[in-house]
Amino acid sequence: VIYMEEVPDECECQFFMRSMAPDLNSSGVRGVVASRINSKQSQNDEVIKGIRFEDYRDESQLDQIMRLVGEDLSEPYSIFTYRYFLHSFPDLGIFAISEDSNQPIGCVVCKIDGVETNEGVESDAFGGNKGDEKPIGYMAMLAVDKNYRRLGIGTALVERAVGRMKEKGCVSVTLETEVSNKAAMKLYEERLGFIREDLLVRYYLNWGDAYRLRLWLDNDDFISNSS
Repeated sequence: VIYMEEVPDECECQFFMRSMAPDLNSSGVRGVVASRINSKQSQNDEVIKGIRFEDYRDESQLDQIMRLVGEDLSEPYSIFTYRYFLHSFPDLGIFAISEDSNQPIGCVVCKIDGVETNEGVESDAFGGNKGDEKPIGYMAMLAVDKNYRRLGIGTALVERAVGRMKEKGCVSVTLETEVSNKAAMKLYEERLGFIREDLLVRYYLNWGDAYRLRLWLDNDDFISNSS
């Protein structure tokens, strides 16, 4: 199973929005990524034999990302979608490289946008209390070559990306995944600590439903201001 998320078309989405923000630890269970990042453990501690991690550099690597993400993608992205993410947030694009072949075998692509207010409600740049707004991370694409899965590469990519978004002040990270993608749900919820937030009805072009998932990041300023 490839762990990639569809880029949303807001005009085709039907949202069932949450009524309130979940408590940062309401379930009493934290995923591996959440616990490592929130405890300030270095995102570079994760070592996978034969794999190294490199940052996206420039558009010469665009074909490599498109190949990885496009292998099992049910709804193809426009090249402009890739360019939007990678040109706007190049430091949130990360490769996993096989040291045997020296070729990318995994990648993650993210962005930061939107804000989170102390009341836990998303708003745009013109809404909410300006003094209380916090950025929100978004994980758009996560892909691992089928020959390199079950090695922890996807987890390591997410850990690095989320760590960078936390460093930039994000209070949470969101993504969407198909309701029918049980393997991805298991990865995000059980392994990584994301929680279900919204059900997006007929979210994809094939009319498939999606869950919006969120990983809450500890942020002392945000928590204290909320109380």
